[in-house]
Amino acid sequence: MNELPEYTLIRSDRRSLELRVLPDQGLEIRAPRRTPVRDIEVFLRSRLPWLARTRARLAERPAPLTLPLAHGARYPLLGQPVELKVQPGKRQMTLLQGDQLHMHLPTPSATTIGAALERWYRSHARTVFNAEIDRQFPFFAARGHARPTLRIKRMKSRWGSLSTRGYINLNLTLIQLPRPCLEYVVTHELCHLEHMDHGPGFHRLMDQQLPDWRARKALLNRLPVIHHDLP
Repeated sequence: MNELPEYTLIRSDRRSLELRVLPDQGLEIRAPRRTPVRDIEVFLRSRLPWLARTRARLAERPAPLTLPLAHGARYPLLGQPVELKVQPGKRQMTLLQGDQLHMHLPTPSATTIGAALERWYRSHARTVFNAEIDRQFPFFAARGHARPTLRIKRMKSRWGSLSTRGYINLNLTLIQLPRPCLEYVVTHELCHLEHMDHGPGFHRLMDQQLPDWRARKALLNRLPVIHHDLP
């Protein structure tokens, strides 16, 4: 048999095996605490075709886009550019007016602008993400599911995840991307309420709830990730 690729193993109280491809194309396997190594390696071998496809897709993704944290820089909000308007001010304030984000900061710098931008994105994301979950959830409620609680995270290798403990985790970066990308990720994670894997049942449910999900997924994979130009 061919040798298996190297991977990092993380054991926890989870109930199933999961394979993740990290941004540097390294591998991470998350496993229940008592799963034998031989079972983990059988699982990895079964996922080799998926791994090859995923790595090929990641290799085609555009390079990350690094933006400055300075007055006049333009950052995306749901796919639309927003221009940073930074000026000194005794009271810290961040206010969106049209396509301009006004920031009053006691000591403007890349660090303080970055922190203010992060707080503003998180606040905006909580409102937008919860609204999108609420918009879609009646479909899943009618199928007997309980609404998961939103948690917003910075994720290195995923756009979202669904916890068996009742949480839907969404990547903060989604607030920067066009709304169809957010709608796709929310649908994807809510479909995991019924199917925790990505088998035929999961794909049938995706087709039923969001028929054009494949085009949205392709759009998501074509977009660069935005990085801050922190010193």
